[in-house]
Amino acid sequence: MFSKVARKLSTSIKDKPWMMKKSAHHNFWNNSIRNLLTPCVDSNTTSLKPFTVVLEETQKQHISKQNNGVKGQCREFLSALLPPSQESLPPRTMEDSFIQALIPIGSCPDVRLQYTSHIGGARLGRLVQDMDNFAAVVVYKYIDNPLQGQGPSAHAVVTARMDHLHIREDIKNDADIKLVGHVTWVGSSSAEVGVGMEQMDEGVWKKVCEAKFVMVARDAATGTKSAPINPLVVKSDDEKILFELGKNNIASRAKADQDSLFKEPPSTIESNLIHDMFLSTVDHKVRSFAARVKPENSTWMTDSKLKSVMMCEPEHKNDYNKIFGGLIMEKCIDLAFTNTWVFTGAAQVPVCTHIDDVIFLKAVEIGDLLYFHSQVVFTHENLVQARVSAEVLDRQTKRLKLTNVLQVTFKLPSEVPHVIPQSYHEAMAYLTGRRHFLVSLENEGLLAKGMAEKEMIEVSKYTPLWTLKKLDTEEHVFNKNNVQDMLEEDTFMEAEITQDIRARESGLLS
Repeated sequence: MFSKVARKLSTSIKDKPWMMKKSAHHNFWNNSIRNLLTPCVDSNTTSLKPFTVVLEETQKQHISKQNNGVKGQCREFLSALLPPSQESLPPRTMEDSFIQALIPIGSCPDVRLQYTSHIGGARLGRLVQDMDNFAAVVVYKYIDNPLQGQGPSAHAVVTARMDHLHIREDIKNDADIKLVGHVTWVGSSSAEVGVGMEQMDEGVWKKVCEAKFVMVARDAATGTKSAPINPLVVKSDDEKILFELGKNNIASRAKADQDSLFKEPPSTIESNLIHDMFLSTVDHKVRSFAARVKPENSTWMTDSKLKSVMMCEPEHKNDYNKIFGGLIMEKCIDLAFTNTWVFTGAAQVPVCTHIDDVIFLKAVEIGDLLYFHSQVVFTHENLVQARVSAEVLDRQTKRLKLTNVLQVTFKLPSEVPHVIPQSYHEAMAYLTGRRHFLVSLENEGLLAKGMAEKEMIEVSKYTPLWTLKKLDTEEHVFNKNNVQDMLEEDTFMEAEITQDIRARESGLLS
């Protein structure tokens, strides 16, 4: 789970006397604004351990001996430590999993350099890496296995997905950052973890972003079987609310998967939207579906792509000898940002406001050739929705296999060009991006809860305005009374027009 990259921060941090202060139990929880419980603690940064220290302690306690793989007697030993069922494990609470750590961007110049972006502010992709690692630390802290003594853990915690990373404020590169997290829901072998990020602002911790991670536990001996984890006991009313929200999130993910355009056709409204977009871009003068005309201030979706490739080296591995998922997310986010900037051609840089639907479908191995594909799939006013996928090249079949996918929303200071699908598969990408765009607005508080689904099935202001323009009926539409007149006319097109249409058709099909 953990990346070697996360261990390369300045070692001088560990030489400082960091001590964690504990608050009184009855005063432990405070309800935050965004679905995460936080403790009542002193805002003094010296009361927090650096994230690198927390990470290394977890690695030493749980997984440090697994770096070179689990083999032979060690595998048999770990298998014997695995609990037979969830019922054999003691119940745990959200408080048991709570942890916080410091990223000293403001107080340590060496750390600041590693997190500073060339465009100003902090590197979002690097911080998402840390949030991914931090979510695993939370689950390791939550797991309490009575069979476990000293030595490596029988559980291997990996990331299944990340949802709804909502960026509330600009993240600066000159102020310390605090990570806060705990489990919010637990299944038989999986857990939802809420991770919040706060940044010091004039002596006060200010919330800047938060996300939900779905972590799964595997048998550390083989890495293939599910491993039961402790049941979660909720105490306070706030914890009950969080648990119900976690349960609803699981149900929402299942429904979203069931309603995916890979499984179900678009709704009637969505189909009409795509058809209107198609008709509004057809050149009716030449009477060919292949003759397309771009509306003003628009770009074909096929021209909104950007790609990159990475050779997966040993330095990119996690502690289970797979490529670290947080690094893949960072590469995807960076490519989405670059693609959006190139697509808009704006003088000012895009600002990421939301990341959604980060799915880990397949583990990436050392030596794999990893292809990243980014495409702008939806735009509205000054907002851009980009989809990024990561695929591994199968050396035998020479085909690409999907491993990761995510959706990213960006905001720009001025209106951006419309993006227009030309083919059916681009239309499906457009509708999927539109759905995620509406969900991002809901998570940002710009749409009321439940409104995203309503907007998906109704024509709304998030429909491109140029599709609502009516065609000139006198020039393009023929009614029943002039059909005979049309047939009596010479309807054959000139040779140049016919040749131009055929060239466009061959270009679309190639």
